[in-house]
Amino acid sequence: MQINTIVIDDEYLAREELKFLISKMPCIKIIGEASCGFDGLDLVKRLNPDLVFTDIRMPDINGIQLINEMNNLGIKSKVIFTTAYDQYAIKAFEVNATDYILKPYDEERVAKAIIRIKNVLENNDNEGVNNSSSTISLNKLPLWKGDKLILVDIENIIYAYTEGREILIKADKETFLSSNSLQELEKKLKEKGFFRTHRSYLVNMNKIKEISPWFNGAYMAKIGNFDDEIIVSKKQVKKFKEILGI
Repeated sequence: MQINTIVIDDEYLAREELKFLISKMPCIKIIGEASCGFDGLDLVKRLNPDLVFTDIRMPDINGIQLINEMNNLGIKSKVIFTTAYDQYAIKAFEVNATDYILKPYDEERVAKAIIRIKNVLENNDNEGVNNSSSTISLNKLPLWKGDKLILVDIENIIYAYTEGREILIKADKETFLSSNSLQELEKKLKEKGFFRTHRSYLVNMNKIKEISPWFNGAYMAKIGNFDDEIIVSKKQVKKFKEILGI
């Protein structure tokens, strides 16, 4: 089969190298390339490719924003992210990228990614970028612990919180790092019993042990086995009490 492909990368040399590598695969036909996210999105909308290789960090819109816009437009192209930064791995799979390749490119790794895409397209598999009809729902959250990606049981998560620019997750006795914002985590976990008690905290309500009045109409909640104290802001108190049935 022929896989019509677009390559998007703001770095000329990286774009040329990738084009050279993927052109070795007989099934690949490069039908367009772009040096920025906006131009790449225009190409995708106009040419409707089977496959898009896109860098993540670009000067206008990044690769995550690009695939989100494709999803919003109902574009069914498969997407493989290319980047020199492995911290974007979680984000890539959360927006249902089909694959994720690190720079500098390894020819064998690129070939494997294309073979996987070819198998998906040939088998009309449900795997891929825009598979919104999937009924698979995992009760795990991918989180970072050092340089390892750990799948943490959602029921074991006590709360998420901000610390500087980082989003940290307290689960059992360990603390993990998330690449999601609190807003994204709230959307993902709200049906799992999590509530945004404060702009800086997202709490597993099943872990609440004790609450008490605090300053200016706010509350303080003790949570988890170590009685961590979490603020419940004044504007969230009413909903917080409703959830607890008090």
